[in-house]
Amino acid sequence: MMDRVCPYCRAAIAADAKDELICEGCETPHHRDCYEENRGCTVFGCRCAPADEPKVIVSTPELTQAPTESAAWRTVQRRPTALSPLGLSTLWADAAPTPIQSEAPPQYKSKTSFVLLGALLGAFGAHNFYAGYIKRAVAQLCLTVFTLGYGIPMSWLWAIIEICTVEHDSKGLQFKS
Repeated sequence: MMDRVCPYCRAAIAADAKDELICEGCETPHHRDCYEENRGCTVFGCRCAPADEPKVIVSTPELTQAPTESAAWRTVQRRPTALSPLGLSTLWADAAPTPIQSEAPPQYKSKTSFVLLGALLGAFGAHNFYAGYIKRAVAQLCLTVFTLGYGIPMSWLWAIIEICTVEHDSKGLQFKS
């Protein structure tokens, strides 16, 4: 005969066990203590299984606002203040909660894209639009358009000089290779 196993603790249930409990929903045997600890059947999908705990929902404004001194926001973090001779922490002190930083990671521009745009569309300032230098880009575009194309060589030469000398975008971030 095959031993029955409790699905909660995975231990065998003795045939003459007084602490055995049979689930009403799926007729699976459990230890009485296991069933009570789980607050119901441990078999997935059984109607006698406990309800899920309510989920905590936190909105973006709640994440980004700084904690206040009210009791609702006050949290205690522990940090060691003294060490025992063995190097173990013996005393603890309350520390102020650290604010949440919500900065976006920097968006690096590609040097290859900057060079290709400068070489192919530099007379129209495309490489400067890409790098965020809007005033330079508008100046190159105006030079090309308002001269009816006669200013293209000058704008293109300007673009070639820029793709050889400019190493970062308008935010000061280095181009990635």
